Amino acid sequence: MRFWRSRLGILVLLCVVAMAALAAWTLFGVHRATFPVRQVQPIPDFESMRIRVVEVEFPSADGIALSGWWMPGNDGMPSILLCHDRHSNKRSMVNLAIALRAEGFAVLMFDFRGHGDSAGNRSSLGVWEKWDVIGALDWLAQQSPGRFGVFGAGMGAHAAVLAGVERPELQVLVLDGLYPDAAYSLARDVYPTLTWARRGLGPLTHAAFFIFHGTSPRSHRAADIVGKLTGRDLLLLAPASDSALMDEMRKMVQRIPDQVDADGNLVVVPATLGEGLYGEQLGRYHERVVGFFTTRLLQAKVASAGG
Repeated sequence: MRFWRSRLGILVLLCVVAMAALAAWTLFGVHRATFPVRQVQPIPDFESMRIRVVEVEFPSADGIALSGWWMPGNDGMPSILLCHDRHSNKRSMVNLAIALRAEGFAVLMFDFRGHGDSAGNRSSLGVWEKWDVIGALDWLAQQSPGRFGVFGAGMGAHAAVLAGVERPELQVLVLDGLYPDAAYSLARDVYPTLTWARRGLGPLTHAAFFIFHGTSPRSHRAADIVGKLTGRDLLLLAPASDSALMDEMRKMVQRIPDQVDADGNLVVVPATLGEGLYGEQLGRYHERVVGFFTTRLLQAKVASAGG
């Protein structure tokens, strides 16, 4: 008892309390980041827009029931899969889907596990979501076999890269705000303003992530895989408003080997699709994305037909 009344004892006690509070704060932060609150948004009036949209359901590759919207395309046109960011849903992809459908593409938007109308109650920030992308690709293959394109934002971009290395038919990838791994996104979410905490408390956040998801957030890294997507066309879109993420994306682009007749480049845009793009900026963003898919997917189709 005398020890705890001494200055050293009080200091030790304060350290213990501070460490316990930090651990609790981290556990809460990781839970908040990986158990997203579902966003409730009205269903667009597709009928008034004269756009045919079919509500579909399909399983992820590991058996999670997923919900999607399917826009059939013109005969013989390639299909494009749209993958939203975390804390979002397929509704955020509608405007881009409409722009792609206007060019004749078939488009599938879907809700990741734990988001929108899909089953599940948690998000692994792209790690297990790769099975959702693979499940969506399997469903697409039943509708129109062939080459596919994918657009992904944030978590959707990360999941698309992880899935792409296993699915060679995924030939054209547009990746908005691609982060190197789930640990990077997790640290920024749990410690948004504390740079020292992101660097020094990584093991703590990784341990909390393992408790909830049974794997390390660094076990599946887009940064390690993106360079293996040889023969694919990749367009990385980096937000000018986020210099740290832009630097990480530049590093990933440098890992993409030089390819003959295939793109692998980075373009800086004012902001990500879900944050701060409106009016003319949003229109130019859509033009760039649609133009890339049109050039790379349709050129390949014409070349294949000619051969």
